[in-house]
Amino acid sequence: MTDLDQFIDFIRYSPLIETLQGEALERKELEQRLEISRATSHRYTNALGESGLIEKSDGAFTLTELGEMITETVVEFKQETRTALILAPALEALPPTAPAIDIAAFTDATVTTAGPGNPYRGVNRFMSLVDETSTLRGLDPTSINPQHIDELHAQICDGMETQVVFPPAIAEKLLVSNPERAQTIFESGNLTFWIHDDLPFGLTLCDDRIGIGIYDDETGMLKTYVDTDAAAAYDWAESLYEFYRSDADPLDWDDKESETLSL
Repeated sequence: MTDLDQFIDFIRYSPLIETLQGEALERKELEQRLEISRATSHRYTNALGESGLIEKSDGAFTLTELGEMITETVVEFKQETRTALILAPALEALPPTAPAIDIAAFTDATVTTAGPGNPYRGVNRFMSLVDETSTLRGLDPTSINPQHIDELHAQICDGMETQVVFPPAIAEKLLVSNPERAQTIFESGNLTFWIHDDLPFGLTLCDDRIGIGIYDDETGMLKTYVDTDAAAAYDWAESLYEFYRSDADPLDWDDKESETLSL
């Protein structure tokens, strides 16, 4: 058996070794926890015993020192793989010159996905973070959900320092369709607006938490929102935000009094 085959076996049997983390369990307890048959439990424990990951003492199974180390590695691998699959659309959208994403920084992230019964779960999660922040920076390739425009407008006018980068078409839609609201928000002095032609995905930076928004290509709706307070993720998000903001054009409301924005 090759090292790769052995690692695959460890992944296959990971429910059992993860169940044994920090405790000793008898066979019947393992079968009940994992909802497996006695024959399956024998197959698992025999394979893991032969690999030196578990041992049996006084009728109970425990992880060996090697088993503890392998289990931690397997858990970390599964977490990072899950995160990589979730963030795959974002990874594929980044240009080669953009700051590289650190998948490990997102292993403990909160992942919110839209569902048939609640298509706005991701948006609501984003708004819950906005409600708790005094600053907001971000990239957004799509239009703001109409349900939250009034709330965002009120928060910015009330003092939330906001810096946003939008594509030209979205900026025009937001500002021209709501000229009075746009004027008051610019006059508040709390909004700085930039225009960029090619934004990869949604990115938000709050006071102490960042989020990545992944949108549905067909509907343009937010389908997944991944947020974390990990310091490494925040550092990466700041670098990526500056990467795009530095290449964006500032927009000044005073220069946009016509019915059509000249972007």
